[in-house]
Amino acid sequence: MASEQRISDIGGKTKATWTHAFHKTFVELCLEQTLKGNRPGTHFTKEGWRNIVESFHRKLGVRYDRKQLKNHWDVTKEQWKIWCKLIETRSMKWDPTTQKFGASIEDWANYIQENPGAAQFRYKELPFTKELETIYGGTAVSEETEPPTRRRKKNDGLATPILAMKEQGFNKPDREIERHLDAAVESRSVVTVQSAECKQNYSIGECIECLDRMEEVEEGSELYLFALDIFLKKEHREIFLQLKKPSVRMAWLQRLKSVCPTLH
Repeated sequence: MASEQRISDIGGKTKATWTHAFHKTFVELCLEQTLKGNRPGTHFTKEGWRNIVESFHRKLGVRYDRKQLKNHWDVTKEQWKIWCKLIETRSMKWDPTTQKFGASIEDWANYIQENPGAAQFRYKELPFTKELETIYGGTAVSEETEPPTRRRKKNDGLATPILAMKEQGFNKPDREIERHLDAAVESRSVVTVQSAECKQNYSIGECIECLDRMEEVEEGSELYLFALDIFLKKEHREIFLQLKKPSVRMAWLQRLKSVCPTLH
């Protein structure tokens, strides 16, 4: 299974990169330890982390240390916060039955302008939401989380209560985001709109799909969010999609970030 992972050793330490399969295993292990009561507060106990580290190595054949897994825990938690705020925002019209947003293109543009981290969910959902709801519980934004084992006792065995989300967002980058996303061609069929946009206009959705395929860039990381910001400009999207090799795309992103880290 280690073949799924691009491994580079820096000072004898394996660099952590996260494929979908790796992330899935990580979430499953976090859920397992949460249900076992090894997360009495907002963090896992020493035993909980030890079990996660050892199980991750045993299942995938790759040795990540506690710090690397903790970093991914923090990134995953931030993604959960962004997702919860998004689906709780009325203008985005999230339908839990169909698992789709009913927001207009303009609504999306306005929301992403204020919450750039949500751009990654414009064309895809957050994976493993059911597991994450159980792990993070009913206060995704607040740090005062309560372990599921204790919540189940309070609720007489009922399922985890619906998330009580604050309408406050996460810290916004201190830079000015462009006012509007590129307008998509109007059509009765959303599929037709997205297809035409991808083929002709170097769409944000296509860029995000390519970014997600780059194992070198972890979802939710600083470089990942920087890439989402620069995708607001069409010329950046064209360059990104015209670069065919992931390694070249990675080098270009890092160079651009070093030259204009705040996109002033």
